[in-house]
Amino acid sequence: MRAVAPRFIASERALADARIVLYGIPFEGRVNLRKGADSGPRDVRVASDSVETYSPVLGLDLEDLPLTDAGDCEMPDGASPREQLDAARDAIAAWWRPGLLPFMLGGDHTASVPVIEVLARTFPDLRVLQLDAHPDTREDFLGERWNYASAMARVMDVLPESQVWQVGMRTGSREEYERRRPNFFPAMDGHPLDVIRRIVPELGSHPLYVTIDVDVLDPAEAPGTGSPEPGGLRVPELVDIVRLVAGCDIVGGDLVEVAHAWDPSGRTGIAASWVIREALLAWWGHLR
Repeated sequence: MRAVAPRFIASERALADARIVLYGIPFEGRVNLRKGADSGPRDVRVASDSVETYSPVLGLDLEDLPLTDAGDCEMPDGASPREQLDAARDAIAAWWRPGLLPFMLGGDHTASVPVIEVLARTFPDLRVLQLDAHPDTREDFLGERWNYASAMARVMDVLPESQVWQVGMRTGSREEYERRRPNFFPAMDGHPLDVIRRIVPELGSHPLYVTIDVDVLDPAEAPGTGSPEPGGLRVPELVDIVRLVAGCDIVGGDLVEVAHAWDPSGRTGIAASWVIREALLAWWGHLR
């Protein structure tokens, strides 16, 4: 792992003293248009300085959590996408152990794959909740299987597709919609908040990993991302979803696809930091 500065707010503890570990995977695979997701971990960390550590709604403070920022996984220069993801997987496996709660800052959405590869070894019944504007289930894109448009297809190579729950999608290819996966809930079939309320009882009976693509938010609130799509959630709605799943056994999570190259205002990273604060406190705020 590579040390970073700044760290995410309130994440100054040593790894040996932490229960919750933030870390970055500054990965960007093959992208045809809006590049910059590899700077996402730094974008979010810098933006987090604009966010209070205290949540008035929850009455909890990040400064009270056993929280550290372990830095970024090293991405080998000139390596193929899969080789870079292998390096990230090995770096995570070197420090992660059952009982530690990892939260990853991406990176394009493919960065979720090596994390889930590590956790699935310990949690074979792991469920994944994907909050996203896109299904990300193309078998390949631009001639590459390890890319942001195929991220969840690669997750489904690790876990059965029945263990992946996809919520909030509002675009995608014809094939992705004609071949719907078993737990596919696009926005046109119901508001994501209503969907989450229905599926929480099922998710709550298994260890759960929550992956949030920032493009699940409307571009008016989060323009700094590679594939913005109109008609998305507002930040308070995404925070409500984060709080709704708090009763589940959440063993890890991430927020990916922030790219401030497309947002000079920096508000995408601020929104992301706000969501991350509420997630850490809602899911793991009882830890000391």
